[in-house]
Amino acid sequence: MVWIPGFGRYSPRMGNRVGDPAPDFTLADHEGRSVHLADELGQRPVVLVFYPMAGSPVCTRQMCSLRDGWPELMSRAKVFGVSYDSVKNLQHFKEQEHLPFPLLSDPDKVVAKLYGVDGTFAAARVTFVIGVDGRIQAVIDNVKAADHAKQVLEAL
Repeated sequence: MVWIPGFGRYSPRMGNRVGDPAPDFTLADHEGRSVHLADELGQRPVVLVFYPMAGSPVCTRQMCSLRDGWPELMSRAKVFGVSYDSVKNLQHFKEQEHLPFPLLSDPDKVVAKLYGVDGTFAAARVTFVIGVDGRIQAVIDNVKAADHAKQVLEAL
């Protein structure tokens, strides 16, 4: 994968690696409601899908892969898309692409920094699978946009 200056890349370090406790956070979802990671843990794994930009061609392919794999994904995990986009842009993207999972807005890059995927203009395309115990169970940093649902299911 080619790295573009200004876009994040995954920087493994204490706190964002497999086996580490997942950094806790609260972000607004596509409707402006607060989503707190700690409240989502416990029953099923949580999947955090960091992606650069709502509506871009590759991000749309990636999110639509998750949408198309939703029946199996939703039975096995809670999925959240995370980008720097505004709540308004996320709501439009979610509606336009009929995405069945929440999208979270991280405009200040706080959560992207916690997970080591921050960049000046956009987060890296990296997915974290967080187990029911709150620990990072898998990191997918070689995302294949069109097959991302399959990659996530394999990591689960």
